[in-house]
Amino acid sequence: MKQKIGIDARPLAYGITGNSRYLAEVLRVILPKHKNKEFFLYTNKPIHPVFHDLLISNTKVVLEPKNIPGPIYLNFILPRRLKQDGVEVFWGTIQMLPFKKLPIPSYVNYHDLNFISAPETMAKWNYWQHKLLSPVTLKNADKIFCLSKNTKVEIATFRPEYEKKCLVVYPGVSKQKTAKVKTNFPKDFFLTVGTLEPRKNINRLVDAFLDFKTKHPKDKHSLLIMGRRGWGEEGEFLYQKLKDSKIQSKGIQFLENPEEATLAEAFKQCKAFFFPSLHEGFGLPLLEAMLDDKRCVASDIPVFKEILSDKCDLYVPPKETKLWTQSFELMSGPKKFRSPKFPAKQWTWEETAKKIEEVLFQ
Repeated sequence: MKQKIGIDARPLAYGITGNSRYLAEVLRVILPKHKNKEFFLYTNKPIHPVFHDLLISNTKVVLEPKNIPGPIYLNFILPRRLKQDGVEVFWGTIQMLPFKKLPIPSYVNYHDLNFISAPETMAKWNYWQHKLLSPVTLKNADKIFCLSKNTKVEIATFRPEYEKKCLVVYPGVSKQKTAKVKTNFPKDFFLTVGTLEPRKNINRLVDAFLDFKTKHPKDKHSLLIMGRRGWGEEGEFLYQKLKDSKIQSKGIQFLENPEEATLAEAFKQCKAFFFPSLHEGFGLPLLEAMLDDKRCVASDIPVFKEILSDKCDLYVPPKETKLWTQSFELMSGPKKFRSPKFPAKQWTWEETAKKIEEVLFQ
């Protein structure tokens, strides 16, 4: 009998995000190596086409016929499906396990504790979902995969009794094998990526860039923003703001839902990468930028200190617009490459997958 592994595959329904990238890259390592196992991908929405390469002979997508809200699906539908399919191990990939403890070994990814450390950045429904379910999830999990040391510290502070369950499993990074794509990027541009939502703080970065252009009207740099429409003020107000021709005339471009190849090309061509988040569980785009030898300007928050280099990257207090403006001034000078070079061998998806394999298949 083949071992049956159940996976919460809902992140794969939304295209490329931090959660979906992490899950997809780990599966791309694990699935081909374990043809003697069956992997059940559970989701309440169809898998996005960008991840269809994961649908190989030893995977089975279990898709609900109706669009069921996430909390209802997780707590009332998913446990029944796991039992029906005879699943022996379950991996929860988005910080939640069912309220009622599953009768099988259950592991969960934890990206952050936003509902404690940055509640103002969350939609109300998401805040209450995590506030109510996180204590139960942490209790029910047999192992907690923390995406950073900072996340482990947050969990240990919140619930010290669960620290022994925590295992730090950093994301990896790799050059994407993508087809060549034609792009229409500006000649000299700064790049930022992320969903238009309050936590990403992109509106502040836009205001700082506009201030920079006002102070330096002859400057030729542009700001390229790549991501998707989110929620809250940044999802609505900023989305419309970025469509304004006056804003665009200042050198600001927004590319919505970019293809993988386009995103990879943007990292390759940009002059520097900016990441102004108020809070992050990790910050995978920073690794992608560093892999392309780009210097980074990022928020001065603890988790980014685990990733960046004090010798060539720049930290900015996330809510200080004037200092973001100054960072554009600093990065608008002659282009410089990373020194020392990014230690790519320390940040591989193979290493990430290895740590997860050791738990899932024990």
